[in-house]
Amino acid sequence: MGSFTLRLWLGISLYLLFNAISQGLVSATADLDQAEQLLLSQSWSLGYGPQPPLYTYLVRLVFLITGPALWPLRGLKVMLLSLLVAAVLRIGQQLNFRRDQQLLVVCGLALIPQLIWEAQRDLTHSVLATTMAACTLLQLLRVTQRPNWGNHALLGLAVAAGLLSKYNVAIFDAGLLLTALTIPRCRQALARPQLLLAILTAGLLLAPHLNWVLSHSDLALSSMAKTRPRDALPGSGLFSALAAGIAFLTPFWIATLALLWPDRANLHLAPAARAPEQALLQRLPLVVVAVLLVVVLASGATRIKDRWYQTLLFAVPVSAASLVSPLPANRLRWAIRVGVTAAGSAALLLPGRTALAALTGKTSRPNYPIPQLLTEIQQRHGVPDLVLASNGLIGGNARKTLPEIPVLTPLALKPGAPLRIQAPTPGSRLLVLIDRRDKTESIAPLLARVLDPTPPGSPNLQKPRVNWQRLTLPSHWHPDEPYAIQYAWIELPDRQHHKPSGTDS
Repeated sequence: MGSFTLRLWLGISLYLLFNAISQGLVSATADLDQAEQLLLSQSWSLGYGPQPPLYTYLVRLVFLITGPALWPLRGLKVMLLSLLVAAVLRIGQQLNFRRDQQLLVVCGLALIPQLIWEAQRDLTHSVLATTMAACTLLQLLRVTQRPNWGNHALLGLAVAAGLLSKYNVAIFDAGLLLTALTIPRCRQALARPQLLLAILTAGLLLAPHLNWVLSHSDLALSSMAKTRPRDALPGSGLFSALAAGIAFLTPFWIATLALLWPDRANLHLAPAARAPEQALLQRLPLVVVAVLLVVVLASGATRIKDRWYQTLLFAVPVSAASLVSPLPANRLRWAIRVGVTAAGSAALLLPGRTALAALTGKTSRPNYPIPQLLTEIQQRHGVPDLVLASNGLIGGNARKTLPEIPVLTPLALKPGAPLRIQAPTPGSRLLVLIDRRDKTESIAPLLARVLDPTPPGSPNLQKPRVNWQRLTLPSHWHPDEPYAIQYAWIELPDRQHHKPSGTDS
């Protein structure tokens, strides 16, 4: 990086770190995606349900050093977002961007809510996937300029890392490849024997997980059902995809239109022959959207969420900046003010949404006093040998509060689930947790499975009576709103008994 780009990247990295610290200071409660990773990282697996395993692998490696906690998750998020910004800035350098163009790219990223807000709030797999997609794009540009063996191997590595982060990266990769094939220089760089090394590298890295997907296709593709609601109208998938794309790019596209409109006649449309890299970036968003629409039609999907575009359209600010001729100082200052305002607002609202709950009357998951409730239970009753939780939110927070204790949720009952159920030993103490919106019946199948294991040779434990208790604490930053959970302690007898015919609960 040049000195200007390096300073810009360092400033943004400090901004990201500040936001992570400020959110950590106002709440010790794991949000939904954080809680999920606290749960899944208890074990190694070739697959973790509808998401690929790479993010969970990174989390588990970090936890082996730090132990399960929120601050390592926040630190990992800062590192990934910082790497994303570095990759985008390096892409700008590959395109020989001027300073004003690099500033426009950064300000553009700040005007995409999924990047400036959601990515810092709670997303996990999408952040890693977007970072890997940016690295893939950067590496393709390097292959175009220097098509040697090393760059092709790194391209295969980046492609595999992206696909192991989130499956919809395949749409971006397909769009990137198709766009590259429209650029003569890119075609020449890819039509070399070295491409076989890229394919081999990606194939070897993807093979174990692909084998798992083939063996657990129902689990791996379970999220597809969310995209095909039964009451959807025919053809609504295309409308949903286009509407979600516009929502993803709002307010970025409005600010960009206002900025570029005065010079609309002087926009720089890069010729593929003389400026192949710029032409690639300018064509890429359109081709990616076209690929997505084909996938929507082919799959029958009718519900598309704007956050799914994070991996697909993150490079749009780069594409827009590549069109810009040198800007007058006053318009550049306006663009910077708009970007800084958006970034500053996010920095205030990320912790503010939690800290101002009493003022706004709205609470979110960081306001829930789940860790304090679990600590209170531990102080009253001691440490359990196993925790059963009614959902992932309370289960993940239980893992954070009791880092040495295994935690299971009803998801463990699914075939191929990464969290394996093991029979408790006689004399074990089980803590059963029911979140405030769940019913005690929601944990019954898991409890029955734990107390009545099917593998031969497992201890035959007497099924005890479950006595539910209720514990309530005020929400963080909103003491007038109580938060209650139910819990029960189950102490298994020290000796084995014959299995009774019924279960009291």
